Amino acid sequence: MKSMKRIVMTMLVSVTMMTGASAQKTERIDREEILVLYGDSVKTDSLYNYWNTYVQNHPMDEVSWRNLFDVSEKKVYRRINTTKDWKGSEEYRKQLNVVGRMEKAIPGTYTFYYCAYEGSYLPEEEEKLAKEHDMLTLYMHHDAYADSAIATLPADALAGDYERWIQHLIPKSDTVRINQLLKRFYESGQYPEETLQYHFNELQGMETGAVYCGTHEGDIIGKLILQRVLGVHQDKILYDENAAMVPGYVKDVFGQIGIPYDKAWYEQGYEDQIEKQRAIMRYIFDHSKRPVYLSAHNMQGYVLGYGLPDELKARLYNEGLTIRYSTKPYDNRTVKRRNIEQCYRLEYLRMPFHPKMKDTQLFSFSADAYAMNYIRLLHDQLPYYKQHNKERYQWLRDIFTDIIDRLEKENFDVDEFKAYLK
Repeated sequence: MKSMKRIVMTMLVSVTMMTGASAQKTERIDREEILVLYGDSVKTDSLYNYWNTYVQNHPMDEVSWRNLFDVSEKKVYRRINTTKDWKGSEEYRKQLNVVGRMEKAIPGTYTFYYCAYEGSYLPEEEEKLAKEHDMLTLYMHHDAYADSAIATLPADALAGDYERWIQHLIPKSDTVRINQLLKRFYESGQYPEETLQYHFNELQGMETGAVYCGTHEGDIIGKLILQRVLGVHQDKILYDENAAMVPGYVKDVFGQIGIPYDKAWYEQGYEDQIEKQRAIMRYIFDHSKRPVYLSAHNMQGYVLGYGLPDELKARLYNEGLTIRYSTKPYDNRTVKRRNIEQCYRLEYLRMPFHPKMKDTQLFSFSADAYAMNYIRLLHDQLPYYKQHNKERYQWLRDIFTDIIDRLEKENFDVDEFKAYLK
């Protein structure tokens, strides 16, 4: 009996251990951890070796393959950054052969399609053609893989995956699939409420039928959710500057704005992508009969760095969260006060009523950073209100105080913001 009891207990322990092992779920590497790999070759190599061994032992585990792929891509791009050897880095990626091995282990899966697209993995015939013509394939994304990835996107996809495919579809003006992804993304609950509120307020301060020029998809996706999922501010036209190199997209946006598209003008030579983006921006400024806005969130990029030419900078007027282009001077401070008093919904800044989410976005700007934007962009109206409208002054000051208190509790340096209240 004792012997039999030992056997039964051993079996129960074994079953328990197996159940525990099967219940454990591999987790995706944190976005923040991936970002720091650029500056840490030792950690990158260590993580690569860990996940490379892991997939050998668990060849059907899609998450571990995704982790291995993400780390391997950092190894490839670290090599590019340090050696500037593009061809050699391309060969290095092929030597690692992460996606090739993945195709044998988990073919037909979302993970394989995603990594094949992101990793510029080419079908055999196209790979032969590329070699024959000595083509650099580091960025030769194959659309068929993207189509398959979108079709197999899992119900538990993370925010960054939604954003990646929306980013892929925007230049194609693929309204049907973009709308489907936007709806799924929103309903997944992964798009931060405070970020959506910020995008809403940006649109709130614009004139009817305005054109909004965003520097990248991070400026656009939230507004697309508002327009196409929630059905607000549908009159605004959104231009994604990051898609400026795709002629079909630019032609489509010009058509929405109501300005002519000249193929010869678009195809003329420019020194680089930045010059082309500038030229398109200038063309929109010069030809649009609709009011044109930029995000004040990106003001530094327009005014400093590569920026915009001086004559265009002189025609940019801050109206709060946005900047308006105008050839005629006007009282933009009055418009800013109108936005503060009548358009922007600011009470949400006083206290968040939802827990912070894990950041899995490709285009993330924290709720705290957006809150800082409000203070930086609107504080210049405090002196006016203090002199002319004491009640409005106290209301706006109280909102800023609540933001500062929250930031201080989270250990941010708030001296700059406190100085605005003196």
